[in-house]
Amino acid sequence: MSKVALSDDLNNYNSKALIRAKVKELFSEFSAKIFELVDESSSIDSKKFEALSGYSSNFYSEYCSQLKAIFESPSALGKRSIKHLYLSYNGKHYVLTQQGLTEKAPITISTYLDAIPLKESVHDVEKACLKLRFQQ
Repeated sequence: MSKVALSDDLNNYNSKALIRAKVKELFSEFSAKIFELVDESSSIDSKKFEALSGYSSNFYSEYCSQLKAIFESPSALGKRSIKHLYLSYNGKHYVLTQQGLTEKAPITISTYLDAIPLKESVHDVEKACLKLRFQQ
């Protein structure tokens, strides 16, 4: 069952700005929790995150938004957002999939067992967590 614990008071955060700040502050912890849930269920979206973790789906949505922002290249600004993002975390591969073209489109994170397409980059979530921690 679930090994990574997040603070019980997170559900008291109900404004977008507070949720954004909390996800940024606890990015490593959210990464550990979300990828743990993906490992348990092979795929997760905002509704499944809320059901499995007990935390508001707004935290998952904000986490995915921040994760995408870290890995989207600065040269991609103004262009269509990435639809698939290949990730690695704790030596395992995952794929973040945006289900539509708008920023509000549902996002799923799933385990990825196939070979990563050659033209795709694999983004290391653990390195991103370290980078964010040193920036704070």
